[in-house]
Amino acid sequence: MQTFDLELRVKTFGSVITWEIFLEDVTDRNRRVKDWLQADGFRYKKLPSYTIQDDVLTVFAGSQGIVGGTLTCEVLINNISQPEKLISKVEETEYAKVNYQIG
Repeated sequence: MQTFDLELRVKTFGSVITWEIFLEDVTDRNRRVKDWLQADGFRYKKLPSYTIQDDVLTVFAGSQGIVGGTLTCEVLINNISQPEKLISKVEETEYAKVNYQIG
């Protein structure tokens, strides 16, 4: 079990009409991240003391809109931006997914 401070930052480009982010399990609607806050140029969600069962955090992103639109999710673990960004393009039919090693 791993506990860490997690922050997600989402930026959209082009015509993204709807989007959603899931943690750990895209099939469980209860794992959807809600109640985003607005900052200058992006939306964010802070999840202090977030706990996962293993040592890999899996983040999923999906978006809908007009072809060419993209969503980028930056993941910060313990206030450190992770090098791999999660990118979802509106024309993709499956959720984008990135695994982040913890610890």
